[in-house]
Amino acid sequence: MSETLRTDTDDVQNSGGSSSKRWPVIVVGGGPVGAVVALELGSRGIPTLMLEQSTTTTVNPRCNTTNARSMEYFRRHGLADEIRRAGLPLDHPSDVVYCTDILGDELTRFEFSSAQQILDGSASEFDEWPTPEPQHRISQIYLEPILHKRLSELDAVSVQRGWAVESVVSLDDHAVVHARRLEDGLEQAFEAEYVVGCDGGASNVRSSIGATLKGDGKAAHERVSVYFKSEELGTLLADRQPGWMYWWYAEGLRGSFLQLNGSDLFLCHARVPEGMHRDDLDADVVLQKAIGRPVAHEKLQVVRWTPRRLVADSFREGRVVLAGDAAHLWLPLGGFGMNTGIADAVGLAWRLAAVVEGMAGDRLLSDYESERRSVGEATSRAALKIETDMKTIASAANFHTDSVEGKQLREAAGLLIRETDRQQWFSPGVQFGARYQVSAGFVDWVDAARSEAIRRIDEYVPSVRPGGRFPHAWLADGSSTFDLLGPEFTLVTVGADDDARVLLEAAGTLGWTVAHLPLAEESVGSVYTKRMTLVRPDLIVAWSADELPENPAAMFAELLALQHSGNTQSAAFGVPAGAVLSTTGGYAE
Repeated sequence: MSETLRTDTDDVQNSGGSSSKRWPVIVVGGGPVGAVVALELGSRGIPTLMLEQSTTTTVNPRCNTTNARSMEYFRRHGLADEIRRAGLPLDHPSDVVYCTDILGDELTRFEFSSAQQILDGSASEFDEWPTPEPQHRISQIYLEPILHKRLSELDAVSVQRGWAVESVVSLDDHAVVHARRLEDGLEQAFEAEYVVGCDGGASNVRSSIGATLKGDGKAAHERVSVYFKSEELGTLLADRQPGWMYWWYAEGLRGSFLQLNGSDLFLCHARVPEGMHRDDLDADVVLQKAIGRPVAHEKLQVVRWTPRRLVADSFREGRVVLAGDAAHLWLPLGGFGMNTGIADAVGLAWRLAAVVEGMAGDRLLSDYESERRSVGEATSRAALKIETDMKTIASAANFHTDSVEGKQLREAAGLLIRETDRQQWFSPGVQFGARYQVSAGFVDWVDAARSEAIRRIDEYVPSVRPGGRFPHAWLADGSSTFDLLGPEFTLVTVGADDDARVLLEAAGTLGWTVAHLPLAEESVGSVYTKRMTLVRPDLIVAWSADELPENPAAMFAELLALQHSGNTQSAAFGVPAGAVLSTTGGYAE
C-alpha cells in the first residue's frame, strides 16, 4: 500500500546548519497536493525539493475519489490509465448504494461503470459527462504511490522524507525553511526562492506566515472512521451485487462505507449521534451497526474527527504560498476536498515556474490566491449543501420496523435519495463549471454578467468565457482537443488563421512561445463559440474573442504580469511600459 521512495541527500549537511543549495521551489508536504505541485514543476524542469515528514506514502485512506477534472490533469502527464488500473479490480462496478446496513435492505443505488469499461471506451459516462476522463474511485493509499513513482523519475525533483518542517520565513529575495530530521534530530535550514505549504490542516507553513483558518469549526456531526481488514466480510459481499460506496442508515447510527480493494480492505465512517462525544462511540459498535452483524476483522486505524468549513484568510505571504488543506478544509463530500487541492496545485505550479524562469511577474501569485479563494469558498458551500440536504433521510420513527409502514418508508427514502443526493455523484457544476470571478489572470468579456463561481452542483454549460474551464471536444480520429494542447499557453482557433498569425507574432516579439491549435468548424461543431480562444496551462480560458485585441502584445504582457516593451500603455489592458517575456519550456520527457 505504500513504498519508500528515492531521496537525494547531497544538499543536506550532516552537521546541521544551512543547506548549501538554494532551490527554486521547496514543497512542504508529500500528499496528493504536494505531489502534484512537484510533478507540475518537475515536468517543466524546475528544480524542486519536497520535504515530507512521513517515511512512506500514506497509510490513511481518507481520500477515495479522483474526480474528472483531476483525471484530465493526470491525462496530460500520461498517468490516467495507470491510476485507473489501481485500487478496485478492473471489473468492479463503482456503484453508490444506499441501505439500512451493508448486508441489509437496499434503498436505492446510483450505477457507475467499472474502470475496465472506462478504459475500453464502453462506459455510459462518456455520453453523460463532457470529458475524456470520467471520475475514478481510488483510495489515496493507491494514488499516492503512483504520483511518487513518477516524481522519482523526474531529475528535477528531490524527495526528502523523514523531515518535519517547523517554520518558514519569507525574506526579500528568498525564503528559509527550518526543518528537523526525525531519525536523529538534525536541524537544517533549507533555502528556496519560493515555498509551497501543502502540509495539511495543521499546517506549520500556514502558522509561519500568520494566516488563520476562518469559517465554521464544526460544520456537521463529528465522525468516527474505522479502517479495517476482513476476509469474512469480503466473502459475504461477494454474493451480492457489488458497490464501491455504501450509505448506511442503521437504527440509531448512520454513515458511509467504502470498498478499497474489492476484497478485504474497507473504510467505515459513522456520524456521532447528537449529544454524544466522539470518544464515547465504540468502533466495534460502528462496524456492527454498519455491516448488520459482527464479522471477524482487524482494525488498521481508528480516527475521530470533526467536519469543518474553513478557508485561510491569506493564501500567501511574500515568497510563501499555501495549497490544499493548508489553505482550506471542508466536509469530504462529493470528493471535493482533495480534488480542489489538486486544482490548487496545477493553478499554482505553472505560475511558480513562469516566475522562477523570469517569464512572468510576481502578481501571478496574487492572481492564484484571488482565483482559488473564490472557487474554494463556493466549493465548500456545495459540500455543506449536500450534508444539509441529506440530514433528514431515514429519520422517521418506524423506518426500521418489519411492517408495511416500514417498507413504505424505506421505499419513499429511496425515491427521495435519488432526487436529492444525485447531485453528490453527478456534480459537473463543481468539477467543470467552477469559474473564477475576478482576476488579472484572464481577460473578461466587458459585457458578461457576473454570476456565482459555481451556479449549481449538478449543472455545467460548456463555454469559452474567460475564467472557466476550456471545454473538451472529441475529434474525428477519437482524440480529445485536450490531447492537442501545448504544455503552456495554447491559442485555439476556428477559421481564424490570419488573426492567429498576428497573435502568435505578437507573443513572439515578447520572446513568448504560444502553441497554436487550428480546428475546422465542422470538427468541433458549436463547442467553441469564439473564433479565437487562449488556453492557460491549467486548462482555464485566458481570453476569447472573434476579433483581435487592440494591442495583442500588451494583452500577453498583462496576463503574465509583465510590462510591455513598447512606449504606450494599452487602455484596454492597463499595461505600463517595461520588460520582456521569455520563452516557455515544455513537459519533460
